[in-house]
Amino acid sequence: MPEWVKKEIPARSFMQGLRAIGYNFATAVADIIDNSVSAGATKIDIISEPLNDAYFCILDNGCGMNEIELDNAMLLGSDRSNVMDSELQLGRFGLGLKTASLSQCRQFTVVTKQGKCIFAMTFDVDYIVKNNVMALQKLDAADISNVPEIERLNSYDTGTLVVWKKFDSIISSTKDFETTFRAMIAEAKKHVELVFHRFYDDVEIFFNDLRIERRDPFLIASGTRRQTGRVQENEDVVIIPYSLPYANSLTKEEKDLLGNPKSIYDDQGFYIYRNKRLIIWGSWMYMAHKSELNKLARIQVDIPSTLDQEWALDVKKSSARIPDKVKDLLRVVVKDASRRSTRTIEEPVKKERENKQNIWIRSIERDGEVRYQINKDNFFVKKLYLQLDVEKTQLLDLLLTNLEYSLPKLQICFDAESENKIINGTEKQDDEVLIKQLLFLLEDEEEICKEGTLDRLLDTEMYHSLKNKKSQIMERIGRK
Repeated sequence: MPEWVKKEIPARSFMQGLRAIGYNFATAVADIIDNSVSAGATKIDIISEPLNDAYFCILDNGCGMNEIELDNAMLLGSDRSNVMDSELQLGRFGLGLKTASLSQCRQFTVVTKQGKCIFAMTFDVDYIVKNNVMALQKLDAADISNVPEIERLNSYDTGTLVVWKKFDSIISSTKDFETTFRAMIAEAKKHVELVFHRFYDDVEIFFNDLRIERRDPFLIASGTRRQTGRVQENEDVVIIPYSLPYANSLTKEEKDLLGNPKSIYDDQGFYIYRNKRLIIWGSWMYMAHKSELNKLARIQVDIPSTLDQEWALDVKKSSARIPDKVKDLLRVVVKDASRRSTRTIEEPVKKERENKQNIWIRSIERDGEVRYQINKDNFFVKKLYLQLDVEKTQLLDLLLTNLEYSLPKLQICFDAESENKIINGTEKQDDEVLIKQLLFLLEDEEEICKEGTLDRLLDTEMYHSLKNKKSQIMERIGRK
């Protein structure tokens, strides 16, 4: 018979490993909010104080805990055997409160209230490391009265307050704690807005008394401007492919809903939700690659917490692995979403190509090579050729050849894929200035040809906006 030997955990070294699981500030905050949502909270307040004795608080009006429940919640790997699975249960291993909090601070306190009963416990790394023992402090009424923001909790019938203090990881990595602390809270707010965006109508979340903004990565409210593919289901997994509107056509309201990203390129791919809580986004998870043609594609994947093991969800709820039995279905959905994205992006390109008066023409040569050339049938080019002698015609030929050869293709590609906006062709032109240009161009044309030439000019990108003023322009031509 094997002999079982009971081992005491070396608290000092165990604590160092526990604090290094890999949270950042934003993901740690989200993990604490998970507990508030699971507790049925309808309001969650995040309050921070970067000065003096700095603290960070998360307060909710959820169901609160009794003394036994608080003791269990503060236990590493708390007992979840009696926790019933539901859409509100966002917890995973019973570690989130501790691992998330300790990853960001050396001391955290939990105060919880049910009716007139209020209980509190503090987890202090300094005490544990000094004494090499896993021990927590129970707070008495006097201690509780000194906890930051306790008066807010006291105003609720039920609720829980989590307070972080002693931010050693931030202090050790910055020269200006206040500035860094404020920046991390701002980043956490953005993270929370997206991660909990499907809870917006049910749970009010505030950062320092300002409610977070509504977010929608799929732009559901954009209607037909946004395409929705066929809903697919595999057991309890629900998959919905979306394709956003053409990027340059997004309204201010739509950009706000997306969170005003510098580029939507980085946000393409899967959006995986566990019980409506976003856990992974902006990744194709090895089932496609990021590209300009895929950048409008978004695939919503809803999984219940009962499939945590199949999807290999980690402690932080920030990484997962797609089960093999779902991959075939997802490949079909990815293909559909990519096709829709490509079609939306190509539509304005096709219209641009169809314009016979373009300055540039594009041709595909052998092996898929693409060449851009000056369109010598363009009105301006033909008119210039007709007015030049042989010597100057040769010079113009050389100029056009050099323009074609010197096309800054690498710089254009770089600008298109970065946050830089290429403004050629987007500047607002004064109508009267454009009309005067047209009158000048038509001055030497034969009367019988002027209207036809004007039609061709109005088809160009430069003068297309004047199409509805054709009759006015013709009148002015007749008066000249």
